Amino acid sequence: MFGKERYPRILQAFLENGYSFKSFTSPGDSKTIYLRHDIDFSVHDAYSIALEEKKLGIQSTYFFMLTSNTYNLMSESNRTLVEEVKNLGHTVSLHFDPVAYQDLDEGFLIEKNTFSRVFNVEIDVISIHRPGDFLINNNRKLHGCLHTYEDKFFKEMNYISDSGGRDISEKLKEISTSEPDKPLHLLLHPIWWTSDTESPTETLNDWLGRNSDFLIEETRRNCKTFKG
Repeated sequence: MFGKERYPRILQAFLENGYSFKSFTSPGDSKTIYLRHDIDFSVHDAYSIALEEKKLGIQSTYFFMLTSNTYNLMSESNRTLVEEVKNLGHTVSLHFDPVAYQDLDEGFLIEKNTFSRVFNVEIDVISIHRPGDFLINNNRKLHGCLHTYEDKFFKEMNYISDSGGRDISEKLKEISTSEPDKPLHLLLHPIWWTSDTESPTETLNDWLGRNSDFLIEETRRNCKTFKG
């Protein structure tokens, strides 16, 4: 269903059937894919699939969180990886979590300005983390920025998402070999496509294991008395 070996094969199938990959600010047609990655778990996993896409000549958009509980975007290593994703020709932007703030507009402006300054990018389109009905059904721009749940991206395009480990294999197979009537907005989370596991539970356990090893090493590096 998932897996790092299957990911490039999925992208290759689209290319072989005449699809092109574009950024959200570029006009497209029925054979255009707007490939989006919301980075909920790991910046390193994002970099891994960015490399695979580069090999195929594919450009996609990576949305990173400033308020993630699972990674620190401001760490030196993660900032370097985001810059590497940029250097591979991809777009990087903000994955905004509105529940992190009492004042949505004020919180967004803080994050927009921070992300733009740190990564030296202009933010035109953002992704929203776990959007409620208010945002899904709202075309209001946030301080001039488009968001990926506006009608033009969400309702006026074909939309496929692997959120929560949803099995999208049949949908991908169907649309990759068909003649669609409108562009495809494709949301793929890197965590599902960077391991050798098959099921969502196996994938998450693999991720937890990898992060446990990392935290043990970081603890050992920062506390010489640690014997774990």
